[in-house]
Amino acid sequence: MSRRSRPLAVAFVLFGSLSAQALITEMIGHSSLGAGVLPPGRTMRVTSGQALVRLSSGAQTVLLDRGLAGLGAVRGVDLGGGWHLVSLAPGQSVAAALPALRSLPGVTAADPSRVYAASRMPNDPQIASQYALQQVSAFAAWEYETGTSTRVTIAVIDTGIQGTHPDLSAKLANTTSKAFNPNTGAMSANEPPTPACNHATRVAGVAAASTDNTTLIAGMSWGAQLLSLKVFLDGDCPSVTCGDAACLTNDAGLIAAINHAASLADTAAVGKLIINISLGGSEACPVAVQTAITNAVTAGAVIVAAAGNDGAGINSPGNCAGLIPVGATDSNNGIAAFSSRGAELAANGLVAPGVAVLTTDLSGNTASATGTSFSAPMVSGLAALIRSYRPAYTPAQVSALIRGGADSLGVSGGMGGAGRMNAYRSLRLTVNGTLAGFDGQEKAIAFPNPFRLSNSGMVAFAIPPSLQGATMKIKIYTLDGQPVRELSGLSWDGKNANGNLVASGTYVFVVSSSAGTGRGRLSVLR
Repeated sequence: MSRRSRPLAVAFVLFGSLSAQALITEMIGHSSLGAGVLPPGRTMRVTSGQALVRLSSGAQTVLLDRGLAGLGAVRGVDLGGGWHLVSLAPGQSVAAALPALRSLPGVTAADPSRVYAASRMPNDPQIASQYALQQVSAFAAWEYETGTSTRVTIAVIDTGIQGTHPDLSAKLANTTSKAFNPNTGAMSANEPPTPACNHATRVAGVAAASTDNTTLIAGMSWGAQLLSLKVFLDGDCPSVTCGDAACLTNDAGLIAAINHAASLADTAAVGKLIINISLGGSEACPVAVQTAITNAVTAGAVIVAAAGNDGAGINSPGNCAGLIPVGATDSNNGIAAFSSRGAELAANGLVAPGVAVLTTDLSGNTASATGTSFSAPMVSGLAALIRSYRPAYTPAQVSALIRGGADSLGVSGGMGGAGRMNAYRSLRLTVNGTLAGFDGQEKAIAFPNPFRLSNSGMVAFAIPPSLQGATMKIKIYTLDGQPVRELSGLSWDGKNANGNLVASGTYVFVVSSSAGTGRGRLSVLR
């Protein structure tokens, strides 16, 4: 039975003129960062002129200020969890400042403010339909929940959503967007939200573009609101496609945005909170970022992060504890070659379509986007559906439902986590508490069956675990064996390869993957 309606006063210091300039960075070596952060010979890009300092519990900030003054440094915004942003003496390198900062009374840690780039892969438009929604069985999932049962907001910590986009503007009506200066950690209004480049607008469309509104595309969650938390400076991103080397943010901006989002969890305006972070930086999870993430999860936020696009270890903050890292699959259900992988994905994450995903773009358009940046918001949209149906569930319970419904791809957990996202199975698990007793657990089935073209826009397929594997295909045939259509996902619109609706009758569908082959029958009524 469908649940949807159908046609449905802290003081802080600003760092002078630096706040109006582009983000300035420098490289730092492993010897300045402490054991285990970087291997010998490796370097990390960090923000020039600033550091993050943590005070021990009960330590007095007045003593810290005196010590900083002796170093020519100034304490800035309080980032929570004992961490403070510090502006270094003019001209002082971060590497030279860290040892001196660590020696100050009451200081338990001093770290650089690491730099992040939007996790985007260069791409050209290749498809004109949302194969990704079909691949994750979204159409069947929406029969359980479209995201309107409980208010849920997806906070997009990114480059700023284009607030005037026709498929996004209505989703931003009940929230107040913010901008965070990575040079200072300071927050300012950004309402209606403006984009530094197109990355956040693309991320937002995947997660929650307005749906069933006769405009452009569908988002994973029809009902979720969007909150734009912009952590990039406009001047740093001169290219609309976010590919410029200067298009960067850092720990300070990321932490400030996470903290702000967490403060809104379970408020009347926001409701249940999902945080999407489609950003990536190299190496281990920064302790200060981990503190912000832990606090946000404790406040009730489900946090989803892109795994990264370097084909190596999971990028930060995707490798932080308490969140859901997401890798990418391609249109053939294989792991995308660029998708980052590792133990964090095996323990806490999964994969979702991330190659040529159709989504919203600047100037009111749509575009095809590639990267784990666009896999993550698919999972964020699913998390929003689950929280809409089960608002009392904790972040850990939501994560378990998302991972528990995933389809196996027959690859190691380090590459694919719990498997490829399956929105229908996760929603069925959410609603029923189990997948036991479901015919689709034992054999390949189609539903609804019969498929009445005049009543249903899509027929969905459920594939049992025994047939789930890489390069999965579904082919439709007539009873006498004539090929009708090869599907790229788990849904069919009743059209043949030429784009025409098929005739009434009985059809055979054949499911094949690296795990084996299965078949079933489907009745179509026009």
